[in-house]
Amino acid sequence: MFNKKWTLKYKGSIKEYDLGKKMKISPEIGQILKNRGIKDKEDAEIFINPSLDYLRDPFLMKDMKKAVDRIKYAMENNQNIWVYGDYDVDGVSSTSILCIYFDSIGYPVKYYIPNRLEEGYGINEDAIRILKEQECDLIISVDCGITSVKEVELANELGIDIIITDHHEVQDKIPDAYAVINPKQKDCNYPFDMLCGCGVAFKIIQALTPEDEFKTSMYRYLEIVTLATICDIVPLVDENRIIVKNGLKLMKDGENIGLRELINVCGIETDKIGSSHIGFSIGPRINASGRLGYSYLGVELFTTKSKEEAMEIASLLEEKNNERQMIEAKMYQEAEDIILNDKNYNSDKVLVIAKEGWQHGVIGIVASKLTEKYYKPTILLTIEDGEATGSARSIKGFSIFDSLVNCSELLNKFGGHEQAAGLSMDSKNIETLRRKVNEIANYQLTEDDMVENISVEFELNEGSIDFNLIEELHSLEPFGMSNPSPRFIMRELEIRGIFRLGKDKNHLKLNLEKNNVYECIGFNMAYMSEQFEVGDKVDVLFQLDENNYMGNRKIQFLLKDIRMAYPKDIGKNLDSINLFRNIKPCLDSNNKISNYGKVNIDGCKDINVFDYINEKSLVIANSVNGFFKALSDISLTEYEFDINYNIIENINNKVQLIFFPYIDKIDLKRYNNIILYDYLYDIEEYSCLFEESDNECEIIKYYDKNDLIYINNIIRSIIPEREEFITLYKIMSKYKEIKINILDIKSKLNIAPIKLFAMLNVFKELDLINFHVEDENSTLTMEIMPKPSTKIDLASSKVLQGLNQLKDKYKQSY
Repeated sequence: MFNKKWTLKYKGSIKEYDLGKKMKISPEIGQILKNRGIKDKEDAEIFINPSLDYLRDPFLMKDMKKAVDRIKYAMENNQNIWVYGDYDVDGVSSTSILCIYFDSIGYPVKYYIPNRLEEGYGINEDAIRILKEQECDLIISVDCGITSVKEVELANELGIDIIITDHHEVQDKIPDAYAVINPKQKDCNYPFDMLCGCGVAFKIIQALTPEDEFKTSMYRYLEIVTLATICDIVPLVDENRIIVKNGLKLMKDGENIGLRELINVCGIETDKIGSSHIGFSIGPRINASGRLGYSYLGVELFTTKSKEEAMEIASLLEEKNNERQMIEAKMYQEAEDIILNDKNYNSDKVLVIAKEGWQHGVIGIVASKLTEKYYKPTILLTIEDGEATGSARSIKGFSIFDSLVNCSELLNKFGGHEQAAGLSMDSKNIETLRRKVNEIANYQLTEDDMVENISVEFELNEGSIDFNLIEELHSLEPFGMSNPSPRFIMRELEIRGIFRLGKDKNHLKLNLEKNNVYECIGFNMAYMSEQFEVGDKVDVLFQLDENNYMGNRKIQFLLKDIRMAYPKDIGKNLDSINLFRNIKPCLDSNNKISNYGKVNIDGCKDINVFDYINEKSLVIANSVNGFFKALSDISLTEYEFDINYNIIENINNKVQLIFFPYIDKIDLKRYNNIILYDYLYDIEEYSCLFEESDNECEIIKYYDKNDLIYINNIIRSIIPEREEFITLYKIMSKYKEIKINILDIKSKLNIAPIKLFAMLNVFKELDLINFHVEDENSTLTMEIMPKPSTKIDLASSKVLQGLNQLKDKYKQSY
């Protein structure tokens, strides 16, 4: 029904908890903390103000003492130490902070980062031989090495000791290095295993530094560790949150010259720098150099002591980033063309796409974008001289790393983790990989898994949206993995304006109204502008932000998804057609209408309807509005549901949503809750509902007087008044015959089609007209009969009498 599923972490109205009162925070912030598992004041204070004092003892990591002793031995014996890094932000940052550390204690070291385009990821044998020629005694790998079994064997043979520090997933065989520091090792007792590579390198520096000295010297590295932690997309909890929260504060007036100049190049105001600036502006510029084969630029930038050199390198990184963006855009379009020209990709649950000549360095970015757009795991490969190398990205619930393990016989090399991986293989095996990885995905992933599930904090009330709430939200930063930027929903906002923004007009701007008018921006969502019109009612999923332009401060929604609240055009027509079920017996002049007594049908919306929705619930909607409101509510729960029309087709343990039901055809005793989102049109149906349902069943009448107004309008739109008969007959009397397409009735005659047919049946009974419908072309033909010699009493029509009786029945009820 929807392209994306929205799931509420909390359902219902926001309440003030004891936590909120103790912390003096709004109920909304209190609920967000509760959604994150924070329920008491102490945990909340640690979350909001995490202290560096909470950093753990680095010697809890396996092999840490062994590594520290070996490094100290190397320094005491004036051995040649090389730091072996990686070309992404995490690897560059890890290399940089170790180089800064050794420089701070006056010990010279050198670093080596493989060329991404020529050498690829990780430690390689050629590099080991090069370092041997440079008389290397000790290699400290950072952000790589955990899969380098053969390479470590070569180093051992050549007399080079290697200390591996890494954070990537550990495979079955661990390299026989002098020491292996990776908190993901099964026999490592370190209590937090989600540090990035730079975080692990930071722990080595902590272990090498006396405790009291580290309390002051750590600030030398903290900005760069923060950068790496954010850009490597590790969970921002525990030590990662401590590092990033304090590192972001430090960046406002930090001491790293290179980072300062890069921030300036990005045009970021240092007093407003946040995790999004780092992830989307600073990080890509560091990565760009590595993607294009200039990884050393990042290290040179972070380790330089010259402002002039820093400015020069930062400008060069900006240039390389612009170059990267052009290459990326071209590759993305080419990948899209491959997908569109091969219909098999529609059924593939994993996209495996390959092409000769693609740039190695940007494949990962394009794979991520394709995964985001199609919500499918994606493996993107570039082919050169019979070898394919590339990157893989995945969706929630599918480990791309494990799937590659199961295809390892097809691969020459691979590594990574659940959501991302790198690989190389013979190009002749690409189609086999595509087939096999899709077999794995078909076994593991259901159709529901292929629908992106967006987690939402709660439904935000428009009355709580103000600048104070936005300021409070900032206290929950930094946002990232495991502490996402809070997302909210609001429903039934009316579109007041639709605009396309940006140089390429690829961004969407909406003005939405619900008591107040809100400015909404959807980046790269301009394609959705054609799906909506001014006046449409929509539900939106968004993040709260503010726009401060030219001194004009405004609240702004950052759109993440948008959907129709309900279709505006078909609503009343469809409701009229459904209600026609009750009118149809009246059109038979021999049919008699029963009278029913008045029953209590009053409803109330002052309840939390989510408390009543479960797998034993029957949800009834009697109008298009009610149906879409019910659908919207049910889709925000964790329960599976079926949609039914008139009758329930399948009996199962799902929520049953039924539109315009035949109440007497439903086994009502199966349900513990029956929720009415609309008034029922027939009072007899209420009696049936109460009498045939289980005694323990709760019947929830989730509607109010506004819904009654809507139903009365529908009734008036299809049951004619006397004046309408007179007006219609006068029009028809001018012509001998009238032909009209059924679809044009409303526009040309200004009357609802259902009401017209009711009136025509009255006229036909009184021998005033004859009419018929040609099914082939949907043409209604009305033929005027000779004018009667005596005056016709309209009230004598049994059809009209039946219609009036029906109207009286509704009046008794409503």
